Amino acid sequence: MKRREFLMTSTAAGTLALSTGWLGGRAFAAPGVLDVFFNSDVNVVDFWTLNIKPGFEAANPGVTLNLVSGGGGAQMNAIADRALAALQSGTDPQVDFMEAMGPYYPAGAIDAGLWVDFSTAGLSNFGIVNPVVMESKWALPYRGSQVVMFYNSEKIATPPSTFEELTAWIKANPGRFAYARPDVGDSGACFIERALQEVTGKDLSLFTNDNYTPEYAEPMFAKLWAYLNDIAPSLYGQGQYTGGNTPSIQLLASGAVDMTIAWSDMALEAMRKEVVPPSAAVAQLKDLAFVGGFSGVVVPNSAANKDLALKLADYVISPEVQNKVVSELGGFPGINWEAMAPELQAKFKDVAPTSIPGFPGGTWEPPLFDGWYRNVGVGLSQG
Repeated sequence: MKRREFLMTSTAAGTLALSTGWLGGRAFAAPGVLDVFFNSDVNVVDFWTLNIKPGFEAANPGVTLNLVSGGGGAQMNAIADRALAALQSGTDPQVDFMEAMGPYYPAGAIDAGLWVDFSTAGLSNFGIVNPVVMESKWALPYRGSQVVMFYNSEKIATPPSTFEELTAWIKANPGRFAYARPDVGDSGACFIERALQEVTGKDLSLFTNDNYTPEYAEPMFAKLWAYLNDIAPSLYGQGQYTGGNTPSIQLLASGAVDMTIAWSDMALEAMRKEVVPPSAAVAQLKDLAFVGGFSGVVVPNSAANKDLALKLADYVISPEVQNKVVSELGGFPGINWEAMAPELQAKFKDVAPTSIPGFPGGTWEPPLFDGWYRNVGVGLSQG
């Protein structure tokens, strides 16, 4: 999904962190140097460079965080392969900490004991981790993003709390709601996927990574097309759709609409940078939330600096850092909102997730998007 088209910046410090990193590795771990590999965009490395690195190093004299771009999925997988081989041979894997990495690679990693079990690692802040976002005890969630309602609070005093209420609001306020075409703005994709979940009884088990067939899906799709065509005359421009995540936010910023659908990190970043008016606010559905996900960190049991890596993991989920995840990075915290700064709790009380539902991409989305163009966005061209 394409949501990283908006408000991306890179600082000199972040660039330095990338350029001074290494991918080849050292023969042995340097004392006091934690090698942290990233599977994220440069803005996340920037955030670590400007916030986590100086704070952790100040609290741990003699320790240095070596922040390294992991080079993407294939190279991160290669690093994980190296860590598993090191575990089996009793050698130094030359990696202490991996960011935005799941624990299920390599195959057999869990059974082999490759990754630290954070539930038994003795982290002082583990008790405040939000259980809603904790998908695995081997990965520690520390930042997230979820599709939300992004709205003008001067025009909407109380945002909808259920999808049924959202539908009623759209119809009662014609022309004041917009969503993006699903193939060019994945916030729009998430809107129609949530609508599909709604018209099929909010039963998430109906949609799995391996159960799509045209015969199975078409009856459910038919209900979706009926719903989307029913609300179409009440949309912005009597049935116009934006060309992506950013255009949707721009409509809200200009006052052309009072509500749109957006990724939470993009919405929070727009608010922080004052791209939208001060009255802009975010809210989440309470019956079944929009799609979202959290990035976590993993620590190899074979890491040469494992104890220091666990101290870093504990620091990353501390309220000190988690407040900055929201205020500086524009992400959702991995800890309970009750543990966050009171001003952030008050500001984002309507967006705290009570569930993090997913929707399978893979075989489901291509026919879903194609069907949307044939049955809803008739006359529009994909892409």
